[in-house]
Amino acid sequence: MRRLSRARMRPPGTPLSRRRVLRSLAASAAAALAASGRLARATAAPASPEWEQTLAAAKKEGKVAVNTFTGQGYARVFKLFTRAYPEIKLDHTNLEPVDFTPRLIQERKAEVYTWDVATMPMTTALQVLKPAGVWDPVRPAIVAPEARNNASWRGGFDAGFLDRDRNLAYAFTLVRSVGIFVNVDQVKDGELRSVKDLLAPRWKGRIAISDPRTIGSTFWPLTAARLKLGDGIMKQLLVDQEPVLSRDRNQLTEFMVRGRYPIAIGLNGLALQDFQAHGVGKNVKTLLLAELDYQSSGSAVWLLNRPPHPNAARVFVNWLLTKEAQAAWAKELQTNSRFVGVEPGDPQAVVPAGLTLMQIDSEELLPELVKTQDIARQLIR
Repeated sequence: MRRLSRARMRPPGTPLSRRRVLRSLAASAAAALAASGRLARATAAPASPEWEQTLAAAKKEGKVAVNTFTGQGYARVFKLFTRAYPEIKLDHTNLEPVDFTPRLIQERKAEVYTWDVATMPMTTALQVLKPAGVWDPVRPAIVAPEARNNASWRGGFDAGFLDRDRNLAYAFTLVRSVGIFVNVDQVKDGELRSVKDLLAPRWKGRIAISDPRTIGSTFWPLTAARLKLGDGIMKQLLVDQEPVLSRDRNQLTEFMVRGRYPIAIGLNGLALQDFQAHGVGKNVKTLLLAELDYQSSGSAVWLLNRPPHPNAARVFVNWLLTKEAQAAWAKELQTNSRFVGVEPGDPQAVVPAGLTLMQIDSEELLPELVKTQDIARQLIR
C-alpha cells in the first residue's frame, strides 16, 4: 500500500504551518511566472522553424543591449522581457538622444559596436543618425503575427512607419502634444490661452526652454507654432522674452519642480513623472495651446546595424510589439500605445478618433523641423 504523506494525513481543519504556507505561495508564484513566460513566448513570435532558430541563437548570444530615454519606468517594463526570456540578459542604458547620438557616432568611428536596439523619437534618428548610416531596417525583423496584424494597431500596421520608405523604424505610440508646462501656483487658470499670451511682459525672463537647436521636445512645438503664426514667433520667444535656455532637460525639469520658473517648454516628461511619484512637483501641469496642437509617435523602435547580438535584438523587437509589452509601456511610461485595446497611460494626450493632426515627426515634415533649428541657431548666440 502507498504511504500517504504527512500533509495528506493531516486531519481536516488543521492549520498549515508558516513554512508550508510560504512554500505553497512560492510554488504558486513560480507556476504563475512560468505561465507568464510561456504566454509571452507564445505571443511574441510565430512557432516556426526559422523563429525557433532565431530564439536558439538569441539564447546563445545571451544578451541584448537597448538604449532608451531617461526614466525609471523603463526598468519596470523590461522586467517582463526578462521573465519571458530569462536566458537573454537585457543590458539597458538611459542616454538621452542629445548624449546618445554623438557617443554612437564616435564609437562607430572607432569601430565599437555597443547597442543592438534603441527606442527614440524619429527626428534626431532621421536627421543625424540616418545619414551616418547606423540603422538597419526594422520591418524585416518584425515577424510576430500579433505585431504584423493590421487589426492590432490603430490605423493598421503600416501606419507605424513614419519614414519615407516605410521600412526603417516602427512607431508604436501615438500622443497629442503636451503643449507647455506651467506651475499652477504661479500661473492663474485661464491666464495662458494661446502662444501669444507667453509674450506678455510679466513672463519676460521667467520661461525655461530646452535648447531648440538640438532638443526635439522643443523644436517640435516651435515648428508647430511657427507654421501657424509665422517665423517671427521664434524671435519673440527665444530673444525678446529672454528665456533661460539649457540642453539639460532634466535640470530644467528640476528647476520647474523647485518653483524657479512658472513656465517651461520642452521638459523631460518622464523625469517630471519620477519627481511627482516621490511627492514633489505635483503643482507642475501641462497646458495645451491651440498653436501647439499636433501628434507625434513619441517613441519608435530602431535596429542598429552591425549589432553585437542580432538574434536577441529580433527577439526583443517582436516582444516589444506584443499587447502585453505595449500595455506595460503605456502604463509605466504614462504614454499611449497604438496597439488596439491597450488602456491609455496619459488620457490627456489621447488623439481623439477621427481627428487629423499634423504628424510632427514624419520624415515628410523633417525639412520644417530643420528650418526651426536653423532659425534657433541664428537667434541664439
